[in-house]
Amino acid sequence: MTTSPPRLQRSSGESRVAFAVRAGETRLADLYQRDPCRVLFPDAEPGEPPQAVLVTTSGGVAGGDRLRMEVAAGPGAHAVVATQAAEKIYRASPGSDPCRIDVAITVGTGGALDWLPQETIVFQGARLVRRTVANVAAGGSLLGCEMVVLGRGASGERFASGLLLDSWSVRRAGRLVWTDTLRLEGETPEGAGFGRANALATVIGVWDVAEPHFERARTLLDDACHASRDVRAGVTLVNGVLVARMLGEATAVRAAAIAFLTTFRGRRLPRVWHV
Repeated sequence: MTTSPPRLQRSSGESRVAFAVRAGETRLADLYQRDPCRVLFPDAEPGEPPQAVLVTTSGGVAGGDRLRMEVAAGPGAHAVVATQAAEKIYRASPGSDPCRIDVAITVGTGGALDWLPQETIVFQGARLVRRTVANVAAGGSLLGCEMVVLGRGASGERFASGLLLDSWSVRRAGRLVWTDTLRLEGETPEGAGFGRANALATVIGVWDVAEPHFERARTLLDDACHASRDVRAGVTLVNGVLVARMLGEATAVRAAAIAFLTTFRGRRLPRVWHV
């Protein structure tokens, strides 16, 4: 007599948060949340746009889980969206499906959105498929950052087996202007340029005129990474999209990303980044 393995409980969470201009100010226009996804609204610093902080109440994501987040800044609205803490992607059970995270970002004409989630830590043996799609209208602007940490270096763990499939797409006025996919299965090959690095941060910037931002970003990125020999960095423009990358040891990459984003934005990152 044979028995089938027990069916494990899986999460299917979703959140949607949208900001719009009402009575001359940016205000919350739409909110939806389903466990384990939650949205918090801390008080913003004086003179700063409203903030939303995304939370995964399960404490992490496991194989077979599905999460979807939608973030929108309507025409003329300015907002900042971050995550409460680093997202943990746990080791997948043998034979389980990958966990899937879908992020949809929309910015309307004249709107501005800072998408600033904290790092995603991919545990040894984890399987993650993540897709981020940004639609930015003409006249709108987006500054986004994603950081991936492979394994738990402080515990001596490296990402030696598992799956990371992480993709980004940016559409400008409905036209695809940039797309990028990172796929890793098992140990990161030194020939792929990672060397002994275990973390990668990518900053994306979209504006009507990107060249002045590019020149400024190049100088600030050099300054942010100068203090650490454990971080390699570069910045480029692709079809008017600014793409900056920082590669190295996780703690050093996080510090460089904070320094760069703080000076580039001209203000501190949301408080959740500093607690």
